[in-house]
Amino acid sequence: MIIKIKREDALHHYNRFPQRTYDYIKEEEDYFYPKVFGNYILTLKSKSVKGHAKLLSTELAILTMNLGFEDLIFLGDNKNYWLTKLSLSREDYKPLKNALEYFMDNKIGKRFNGALVVDNSNLSEFIEHLFYLTRCDASLPYFYFMDKNQNFISNICQYGNVHFDTLNKKTDTHLKQALVKGKFEIIYDKKCFSQFAKTSKIKARHAVV
Repeated sequence: MIIKIKREDALHHYNRFPQRTYDYIKEEEDYFYPKVFGNYILTLKSKSVKGHAKLLSTELAILTMNLGFEDLIFLGDNKNYWLTKLSLSREDYKPLKNALEYFMDNKIGKRFNGALVVDNSNLSEFIEHLFYLTRCDASLPYFYFMDKNQNFISNICQYGNVHFDTLNKKTDTHLKQALVKGKFEIIYDKKCFSQFAKTSKIKARHAVV
């Protein structure tokens, strides 16, 4: 099941979510990010974008269960909507089109910018579509996710890597134990790159100009 929460309510109950707002006086963005205990970039070995999307969705759901969490909460780091005009206007990339249909089928409207609570039974499918949304639309916020007790902060970058920050020692220990049971590997130099092309440019990725 996917549950929607208004943005203001989500930030009230889960105040460790990263946020950025634009200061029009200073003409720059203000950032908030909670104090981190451990910082990791997790990757998976894949031969294609399609294969990576499937593997990522499966392994992240497994990792969530191995950490003992029944669901995850997702929220963008600014007030922008989940679905942008840029994404909705595109017909050139079927995986993105399928992702948009998935969100709309789950009643995520064109003006929704709140949080989504996704339980384990829906997590794998959700992650697969979120990956394509994040990969293809550079206009979107960074969609972070955490457990309800705010033990970690994580997000999926455009290259399909999972940036995972633990917020306490206990969760950090549990993460290291859980990673042994799955296929995620730690990128120790913390440099993200594309596994599927000779350059870091993503052909399917667009932005508002």
